[in-house]
Amino acid sequence: MVKKVEKILVPLDFSEYAEKAYKFAKEQGWKVVVLHVLEEGLLERIYPFFSARGLDFEDFVRERKSLAERELERFDAEKRIVKVGKSWKEIVKTADEENVDLIVMTERGSGEEKIFGSCAERVIRHANKPVLIVR
Repeated sequence: MVKKVEKILVPLDFSEYAEKAYKFAKEQGWKVVVLHVLEEGLLERIYPFFSARGLDFEDFVRERKSLAERELERFDAEKRIVKVGKSWKEIVKTADEENVDLIVMTERGSGEEKIFGSCAERVIRHANKPVLIVR
């Protein structure tokens, strides 16, 4: 028996590519959970350049998380989630935690130039849920 797709996870990095996956999911009438992951290594690299003077790293991360939460508000979703970690790991983990039927994402995000981005490839390889790649 084929399970009906009802609830899906769409990882968003706020790129036009990721938003295509979101639009596709909404067109299908699915319940959408959106996820934005603040990449931990990137946060550490940008901290010296983007933090206010005297702002410690933990406060910087909280500030970035708050900005991402506000950005996610523009998406009509059942749930909006912001996490800190490795993107592909958090996508796989969130799909399980939210018990989604499907992960819908694009083949590349804002920073990936390959035909199949490393994040998408890792999600496909490690996810316990089906993954649909939208072009």
